[in-house]
Amino acid sequence: MQAWRIREPVMWLTEYITGNRKTYGMNQVGGVSRDLPADAIERIHPVLNKIETEALAVVDAILDDSSLQARLKGTGIITPENARAFAVVGPTARGSGIDIDARRDHPFAAYDEMDFAVCVEQGCDIWARTLVRIRELMESIKILRQAMKQLPPGEIMADFDEIPAYQVGVSSVEAPRGEVHHYVMTGEGNRPHRWRVRAPSYNNLQIIPSMLRGQTISDAPISVGSLDPCFSCTERMAVIDKDTGVGRIFTREEIMGGVRRLQSSEVQSRETLESDCGEEG
Repeated sequence: MQAWRIREPVMWLTEYITGNRKTYGMNQVGGVSRDLPADAIERIHPVLNKIETEALAVVDAILDDSSLQARLKGTGIITPENARAFAVVGPTARGSGIDIDARRDHPFAAYDEMDFAVCVEQGCDIWARTLVRIRELMESIKILRQAMKQLPPGEIMADFDEIPAYQVGVSSVEAPRGEVHHYVMTGEGNRPHRWRVRAPSYNNLQIIPSMLRGQTISDAPISVGSLDPCFSCTERMAVIDKDTGVGRIFTREEIMGGVRRLQSSEVQSRETLESDCGEEG
């Protein structure tokens, strides 16, 4: 609850800067949708200072909590060998001694101009993954201060013309849970033709059977939670015949045909309802 309390001023700031607490909608192809408000830097610095002071107090309490250490140490083990075999990423990997971070290894945005440490722990357990996230919080504050100090003036959008169709672009960024990979193929009229995202949870969730092997049932919730999984990031649909066990893939035409039938059904239902209600309805 203390962590949630400390988080709230960050949400106020993001709403002030972007207009929303969670769905920011700032990034666009070629730049960002809006510039920082004139007094943004003046408002951000005090919040950062307050967050750092209060977070350090919580961290001190966590690190000195012998009961918490006893519960988390040796639980939810992910060996370096399994971390590599299942290609886990982000804090999950770094908690098992895997020194990877897309911000350093494949710099994007202004990360090649920032000074920061890649936080790696060797414990391979929940405690190690907790320490990684604690250290990364402090590194994030450090990065923000550098970015504000070096923020250059200039346009917020790059000037570009028609993007040729059927060109392929691939990028990797370091999200809080680990690497996010985007694949895009351009289409006609400056629109994407194909787009695919590989979220970090898609990789990290594959480690669960190995991580839980030999653990008690009570270890399962905290072990899975230590991955910070986002299940909605991994939604994939497999259609399998329950009698034969045979799977199949729907074509784009079949999916779009189903969408059109659903839309037509909704229109007919609305027309029927309006007709039944009459003018007064």
